[in-house]
Amino acid sequence: MGKMYDRNYRDATQMRVGAGSTVMSQVLGLLGFSFVFTALGGLIGINVGPAGYSLGLIASLVFLVALMLLKDHAPLNLTLMYAFATADGLVLGGILEDYVQAGLGGAIVDAAGTTAVVTLVASVYGITTKCDLRGLSGILTIGLLALLGALIVGLFVQMTALQLVVAVVGALLFTAFITVDMQRVARTPAASGGDAILMAVSVYLDIVNLFLYLLQLFGMGRRSRG
Repeated sequence: MGKMYDRNYRDATQMRVGAGSTVMSQVLGLLGFSFVFTALGGLIGINVGPAGYSLGLIASLVFLVALMLLKDHAPLNLTLMYAFATADGLVLGGILEDYVQAGLGGAIVDAAGTTAVVTLVASVYGITTKCDLRGLSGILTIGLLALLGALIVGLFVQMTALQLVVAVVGALLFTAFITVDMQRVARTPAASGGDAILMAVSVYLDIVNLFLYLLQLFGMGRRSRG
């Protein structure tokens, strides 16, 4: 009887691990395709100019809200996700074009490389650590709200020191978000298609925001040296 219980317990555990692996694979697959669409949107945004940035900003917000409301409506949910990624690419394309025009193309390369390394390290830690990081979610949310407040202040107070602090805090904050969100994905035993899409979008936004704050940091560094 005890052996049968042990065998059933092991089988159940293997099923949960297998399901979790499936969720991870699905989320990573969605992320990969999303960044392909983002790259395409970025190329369009660079060619379109400022109008593409404004259009992308509005469209990305519309598609993101629609995705949250219609996450369980397949295949519309997948279409909305890739449409959001493409629109976000338009925004990024406009931002990157500004950096290139300012002679800061090297900052883009530095930020992209650093984002890749930080994302990999943060993801591996989140997936492999035995610590339960769910308790950090509330703290990170408060930090995000404080960051948004600082960004609003920065619109009216142009201080280099404030911009530097915001960039550093933003990079650290979204590194932590990547760690927490990747652990959540790894520890999710099973998920619907809609839930997997939202998890992928969450990690996607973490990575994009990390890149943007690192881009700001590297851009500031190159301007100061110039």
